[in-house]
Amino acid sequence: MKHGWMVLAALSVGILGCGDSDEAGAREVSIEFAGNVGDEDFVCGTTYNNLGSANTPLQLVDFRLYVQGIELRNSAGDWVAVALTENNFQTSGAVLLDFEDGCGEFGDGPTNDTVSGTVPEGTYDAIRFQMGVPFEVNHNSPATAPPPLNRSTMQWDWQGGYKFLRVDSGSFMGGGWRMHLGSAACDGDSVAGGTTGCDSPNRVDVELDGFDPDTNTVVADARALVAGQDLENLAPMPPGCMSGPSDPDCTSIFGNLGLPFGGNPAPGSQSFFTAR
Repeated sequence: MKHGWMVLAALSVGILGCGDSDEAGAREVSIEFAGNVGDEDFVCGTTYNNLGSANTPLQLVDFRLYVQGIELRNSAGDWVAVALTENNFQTSGAVLLDFEDGCGEFGDGPTNDTVSGTVPEGTYDAIRFQMGVPFEVNHNSPATAPPPLNRSTMQWDWQGGYKFLRVDSGSFMGGGWRMHLGSAACDGDSVAGGTTGCDSPNRVDVELDGFDPDTNTVVADARALVAGQDLENLAPMPPGCMSGPSDPDCTSIFGNLGLPFGGNPAPGSQSFFTAR
């Protein structure tokens, strides 16, 4: 009798233990991103027509961006951080989404359209993140940084930090148009830890409802990025938006990113990212 009771107790403990493990366990997630130009997929080197307010054709040769602080909303309404899996496109704090395949002069071959990591078991119905790089690592040198922060073509300088978004058209030697988003008006007077803040941090807040990481994709749309911006009658230099707080080639673009510009507050939420 005593022996049978001990067996039943052991089975009960085992069953309870399995339930606790499942509830506290983690699941892998692969969150898909896509680079689009309107309804078309971004293909490096392709010319896309009718962009911006002047319906300008642009041959796009670069489309890369960093994201950080990725979280999913669970069934209880709580936001849960995605623990990133470190690889050539991810550190513990930032992910490089790379839609170009090296067709331009500053690109490279490997592409990446996925954020990989783990979250607690459960169901999720929304995603939020920032387009950007955490301040703590934004002003380090790419020469000594781990991947993906070792891409020198995605960095301005130690004071300005990384380019959170890079969209290029044409050649730097032959003109063209480009949009590079990063922090601006940063302080500091030394390379090693000299930057303590930026007046225009320019990190884009994104929150998308109705997002299931198993079935939905986050879309970054270059056509939506430049909607309303004149891409032909550009300020003398640089040819396009380089995130300067008084650059007229940034006005509508910053509005589309939901960022303040030229002393004016942010006009509202961003329209560059959507879920499908």
